[in-house]
Order: sequence, then structure tokens, then C-alpha cells
Amino acid sequence: MPAIVIQDACVLINLLASGRFEDIINGCGLSFAISQAVAREAMVLHYAETNEREKIDLQPLIGKGLLAVLAAESEAEKLRFIELTMNLDDGEAESVAIAEARHFALATDDRKARNLIQREGLNIELWSTCALLQHWQGRSSVADNEMIIILTHILQRARYRPKAGHPHFAWWTSLMSG
Repeated sequence: MPAIVIQDACVLINLLASGRFEDIINGCGLSFAISQAVAREAMVLHYAETNEREKIDLQPLIGKGLLAVLAAESEAEKLRFIELTMNLDDGEAESVAIAEARHFALATDDRKARNLIQREGLNIELWSTCALLQHWQGRSSVADNEMIIILTHILQRARYRPKAGHPHFAWWTSLMSG
């Protein structure tokens, strides 16, 4: 069984904005999940041309089994979730609690969540939007010109780009300036 990666809302939105979510899911060799708190969040994508917003409907992905929705179930997970909400939003807090308790990887671009995990020395494998995309590109032999289109969609529809200092900033920048 492939490794399970629980995504927070920011990574989920970015991958959905790519226009290639199902290809990414199927090509990464990983299983993807979100927490119930993330599933409850009101998530939108933007249309660059009109600046209108489109509400994201996760049900088709959940129905196809491409995305599992998990809840903090054990008493330890629930208590950890509550503890983490003092420093993180509900989606990140529940995602971290589940990843920590079940030894899942976590995909987040949230600096606060990443810093907390590192500061507390939690044994959670961390992924980011860029790390997942670069992993998928390598596994699925996605051409650079195709990846540029995907990154442009993420930039326009999710309004995401990695900041200088991000471990994958050079990868993103070299593609987008090429």
C-alpha cells in the first residue's frame, strides 16, 4: 500500500488549481487524505480573467476514492487536535494530530504548522505543494512545458507561489522563467 499523505487546505487548493489533480493523485504513488476540518472549510478557486470565485466540490473526488476524509478518532488524537488549535487553524491542527498519531506524511505549505512540527521535533514526514509536483513530474515524466502550464494555473487560480527561501523555490523559478 502506498504511503498516506494527509493534505491541509492550502496544498489541496493548489493541487486542485493545477487542473491535473487526478493525474497528480494517480501518478504520485501515494494515497491522499484530508481531515474532516479541511473538508468543512469553504475553499475556492479564482478565475484570473474575471476575478470570480468558484466553490470547490470535493464530493466527486471522495466518491471516486481519490481522496479520503479522516477524523481525529482516538481520545489521544482528539486531545492533541484541541491542543494544536491553540496555535494552528482547525484544518492544520487536525491534520497534524492525525499525521502524528497514525505516522502519516503531511502536505502543508503553512509556515506556522511546519515550524511547530520542527520546533516540537515531531516525527512527521513533510511535503509541500512543490515537493509533490516535483515528485509527480519525476515519476510521470511530465514535460517542463506542461509543468509550466500547471504552475501558471496554480499561480492564477490558487494565488500560490513559493517564497524565496522555500526548498523548491529554484525549481519553480527556473520553470517559470524558462
